[in-house]
Amino acid sequence: SDEGGNCSVPCQQSCTHLCYPSPRGPRCWCGPGYRLAEDGLSCMDIDECTEWGKGACSQTCLNAPGSYSCGCLPGYLLEPDGHVCKLTGPEPKLLVAVQSEVLSYGLRSGHEEVVLATEKDRVVFSLDYDLVERKVFWMDLATESIRWQDLSSGKKGTLVKGVRSDCIAVDWLGRNLYWTDGAAGQVLATRLGAAWQGIPEYTVVMDGDLDQPHSLVLQPLAGLMYWSEVGSHARLMEASMDGSRRHVLLAQGLGWPTALALDLPTQRIFWLDEKLGSVGSAHLDGSGVKVLKLGWVRSPFAAAVCEGQLYWSERKTWSVQQVDKASGKNRTVLLKRHGQPHGLQVPIWGAPNPAVPADLPSCTALAISAGTNGCAKSNGGCAQLCLPNP
Repeated sequence: SDEGGNCSVPCQQSCTHLCYPSPRGPRCWCGPGYRLAEDGLSCMDIDECTEWGKGACSQTCLNAPGSYSCGCLPGYLLEPDGHVCKLTGPEPKLLVAVQSEVLSYGLRSGHEEVVLATEKDRVVFSLDYDLVERKVFWMDLATESIRWQDLSSGKKGTLVKGVRSDCIAVDWLGRNLYWTDGAAGQVLATRLGAAWQGIPEYTVVMDGDLDQPHSLVLQPLAGLMYWSEVGSHARLMEASMDGSRRHVLLAQGLGWPTALALDLPTQRIFWLDEKLGSVGSAHLDGSGVKVLKLGWVRSPFAAAVCEGQLYWSERKTWSVQQVDKASGKNRTVLLKRHGQPHGLQVPIWGAPNPAVPADLPSCTALAISAGTNGCAKSNGGCAQLCLPNP
């Protein structure tokens, strides 16, 4: 019904786009990709790239009048949907620790393969992968040691003993391995080439004022590390990889952020929050925070980002799952086995880099020159451990 009595009033306003009749008289209307300005007559372009963030595209976004377009970094191809970038090289694979085994899972084919098996009573806890020497490193809680296996030769070894870790992370560029010790409130490091000779050889990179450090991720090309703290005041932290310049990245809206992942093409950090049942992300400077409340996030342990997807391991449901990283939609259970999954990783690197084999599948083939940091060449001139500083 024409409650305002003005539906029959003809459109005579100077609308820049369209005009439609309403009970309150003629009103201006804007086409897709525009919004009505405060004057009620003109239309303003919506910058989808800014307002939607990188969620509009999986990698790069270019605004245009009334529209936008997505682009991809070198080594990627835009999918027919115009939003998601897919790798053009070999199939990326997910490495997942399930009880005493490490599985390789093809992210396109779904092909599963056991690439590493330890003793049945040993649990492969946190893990990471060295792309240069094709080695998997993992935390063995039973023996309080960090061990490794060469996936090409099958050779195994022990890096360091007498340690306990919630999360390990490989600096493939500076040739170090870092780990968090939540009970001691420390972040520690040792050389990737270290060999156990009866005496622990490692360095405490940070201690004091760390409130149960848990998940840890590295950005070797920038010489930075990020970690979560799950103590009395949950927060996300950033520091140089030598432990300097430590500062709070995010301290609000967190419950128990147990799993972190870096998405280097979009320069964002993702986290899964066990207490809040949510997935969050932010720019690497802590801005642009986006949180998705997802009730089925129950017990995340480790996470990884590849192309347009977020992957994580769930301990309570004994599963590995994925969702669209931007929307939280299209949840899929990839693996569900008779064993608790822990560590999870999609091997990444900054390419081109001569130290990295060219045939390895990468989820973040970055458009950069040959990557380096202060420790990449001749161990930075150090006789023992070299820790990079931006």
